[in-house]
Amino acid sequence: MSQPVPYQQPEAVWARFSADPRTSPALRASDADRDVAVGVLNAAFEDGRLDTLEHAERLERVLAAKTLADLPPLIADVVVSGPAAGPAPARSSHRPMRRVRNAAFVCWVALAALVNVIWAATWLPSGGGPAYYWPIWSMIGTFVPVLVFFLIDLIQSGGRPHPDLGHDTGGRRALESDRQRRERRRPGDR
Repeated sequence: MSQPVPYQQPEAVWARFSADPRTSPALRASDADRDVAVGVLNAAFEDGRLDTLEHAERLERVLAAKTLADLPPLIADVVVSGPAAGPAPARSSHRPMRRVRNAAFVCWVALAALVNVIWAATWLPSGGGPAYYWPIWSMIGTFVPVLVFFLIDLIQSGGRPHPDLGHDTGGRRALESDRQRRERRRPGDR
């Protein structure tokens, strides 16, 4: 998944239409009105409130809508109805870049292994003496994009290390929560 789906009050969703489709059903739907409905359906799909088939069916019907009256039945049951539902859980906006970065790293390791196997297969039969280690050039050349992906991810995260890189953030969180508990404690409490 990509970005977190922002929590929207239902009235805010209806206000994004050119006219409230619940009170002005006879008006013709504009492309902008259809785009609002598509956005609501996509958010519901990302949240898991619609399965793939139902999402596709509703999108087809939204895009074919002629009047505003055609839109509320398609989105009314997926517009979040109140604060009890709460905001959608936050998702990392860096996840796609991490996937690309990790895939690039895995490909680099596989390529490095392959060229080293080829080098060893040609070097060993030649007597095993000093040899020109040519795999270094392909390994350096293909590591540059991997390094770029790591740097982009680091810049996007604001320089903070990611837990999936093996950095211990749990210890820092524990120290921070201890400090906060001590600050909240009143002088008379023990």
